This record gives sequence, C-alpha cells and structure tokens, in this order.
Amino acid sequence: MKLPEGLEIVEGLPVLYIKSLSAIVCTDLHLGYEGVMADKGHFLPKANLNNIKKIITKAANATKASKIIVDGDIKNEFSKVHIEEFNEFRDFVNYIREDLGIKEIILIKGNHDNFIDQYKRPLGVKVFSQEALIGDFLFFHGEELPKSSEGKVLVMGHIHPAITLFNGLGVREKLKCFLYGRMKDNRKIVVVPAMNYFSEGVGVNMEDPSSMAPVFRKMLDVNSMEAYCIGEGETLDFGKIEDLKSKEY
Repeated sequence: MKLPEGLEIVEGLPVLYIKSLSAIVCTDLHLGYEGVMADKGHFLPKANLNNIKKIITKAANATKASKIIVDGDIKNEFSKVHIEEFNEFRDFVNYIREDLGIKEIILIKGNHDNFIDQYKRPLGVKVFSQEALIGDFLFFHGEELPKSSEGKVLVMGHIHPAITLFNGLGVREKLKCFLYGRMKDNRKIVVVPAMNYFSEGVGVNMEDPSSMAPVFRKMLDVNSMEAYCIGEGETLDFGKIEDLKSKEY
C-alpha cells in the first residue's frame, strides 16, 4: 500500500519501504527476548528471530532494497547485553548480509540498545544515537523528542501501535498498525509497528500514547492520524483514530 511522500507499506508486513533510499525499515525487534524472559522465569518458544527472518526475506524479495534501517530497539534488555541478544544480533546481521545480500545495515539506537555501539565495528553496521537524517527522512526511535527540525518526513517506532477491536460478545483482538499523520510543524510522520513476534501492540484507539512518547504529547495529535492495519497478508485502511474510538467491530 502506497502512502504519500514516497512511502510504501510492504503488503501485510510490519515493514516500510522507502524507494528513494532503496531501504526497508523496521523497528522494535527485541532480539534475545526469549532468553531474557527465561531468566525471569517465563519460558517461551524460540519464535521471534525466525519470524523476523521470514518477514525481512519477504520484504527484501518484494522490494529489492539495498539497505535496511532498524529504527530502534534491536535488543531487549535495558541494562546489559544478554548472551542471547548478542547471538541473535550477530545471526540477524549475518543473515541480512550473506543470505539476503543487503550490505548496508543502519541502526538507530532505542532505549533498549545500551552497549550496542561496541558491536558496530566488528559486525560492520552503522549506529546512530537516537536519530538520523537520511535523505528527506528523519529517523528517530521515539522515547525522546527529535532534536532536528530537518527532514520532510519523520519515521519512528517505540510505541508498538495497534488497533484494538471488539466484537458483539466483547472479545478483544489487536491488529498491528502503521500510523500516518502530520506534525504540528506541518512535517509528515509515520509510526512503524513492532516487529517482535510476542508484542501484540498498544491499542492506540483505546490507550493514550502520550504517556509513552513525548512526541504525541507535544508535537502531534494521535486522533488525527490514519491507521493502516496489517494481517493475513494484506494491509487495510482503517481511517482516522478519532473515528475508531466511537466504533465497535
């Protein structure tokens, strides 16, 4: 599904494609998630990295992109690097470069990415702290306000956006979604959903993201944003968030 400003949602996937940059963009991978959770007594099947590889492969084949941009939170643990995070990060980089042939890997550091800098040289990836201006696009993770006033379009992650749906029996389901809208300074912005397999997302039609990201409190109104939900191999235009708040599905 094509959006304005040269943006394209790779059909049914939590991946953005920017043709002018020849780049696929994803966010919030949280690699090593199962290992970190196991240390806390929560045992999950090893599904996240394999699912990420499948998604990235589909996106790369569909777009023929020459670079990948991860817009924050490539790992999961806050205060240290868990061994599973490092192993999966290395596996991810090697898969992207060797199996898919994408040589340029760019990482925008998120709030989970402490210590990731020490691996940029041995793994050959570009790492930016919090934000990076690439062409006409300003990439930032989202837990902090962007400092730059440049860039025609802002791209962020962090809040794991989704739409919460209810049926007549009150059964709840969430669909991951992209959010697209306009900042108060008139720049466009797109919020990319989380890649992490275990994250169902934050239902932005039911919850206020301003408590999670200051950009929603100071620079834009989530109610005016358009939601594009992904699932079952397709992308669906759900319209404005303000309209979804008054509907039942």
